[in-house]
Amino acid sequence: MNQKKVKKKVQKAWHWIWHSDSPISWVVALLVIFIIVKYLFFPGLSLLMGTSLPVAGVESSSMDHNPTKYCEIAATFGGCAQMSSNYRLCDRDFAKKEKMSFNNYWAVCGDWYEKKEITKDNFSKFPMKSGFKKGDIIIVWGRFKPKVGDIIIFNANPESLAPRPIIHRIIEITDEGVIKTKGDHNKDYLTKDNNDYKTDETEIYPEQIIGKAVFKIPYLGWFKIWFVELISKVFDVFF
Repeated sequence: MNQKKVKKKVQKAWHWIWHSDSPISWVVALLVIFIIVKYLFFPGLSLLMGTSLPVAGVESSSMDHNPTKYCEIAATFGGCAQMSSNYRLCDRDFAKKEKMSFNNYWAVCGDWYEKKEITKDNFSKFPMKSGFKKGDIIIVWGRFKPKVGDIIIFNANPESLAPRPIIHRIIEITDEGVIKTKGDHNKDYLTKDNNDYKTDETEIYPEQIIGKAVFKIPYLGWFKIWFVELISKVFDVFF
């Protein structure tokens, strides 16, 4: 088969994939898109951004500056079986959903930071000073030197049961380079004794760091979250 015939067949197949109304062509198109994204786009983006995780979806409210509902009963296969009826921010309960300005957020959560010698003025100059929400997409940069205020993505301690990397704000860096982080929404550091996943964010070492958050895209990650939560509910019902 000569080169012209091969080229013609490839063009015909490409046209069928993208312009045919056949259900089979739709399936093939989805497979082609998956292959391109997984094996070309993301590896290229990882190389460009200097990190193994250049794009991360936010799956918790631990960086949200607004009161949010929280999970009271976890689902067997992940997700949440029962959400709370009230709202919470930095361990303070709220009867209804409220949208917090930065000043209001600081009035609720600021005492904790001030005890760590981080003033309101200091915090206001931090990257993404207003945090971000569950369902946002975070763009991650890997070539950086960590500093207080940065929001980093890191692998949890070996004992942790956390299924995915964690994205929290750096609160302290010791002289030895050990990092402590905290979720803006949380009341305190995560330690092995105060969360179900046994995650400890008070001793993070450079080799655990994946990158830092540099940009957010609101809401785009909700598609994945809805899908995972739907599958979890189905498994809970039938298994």
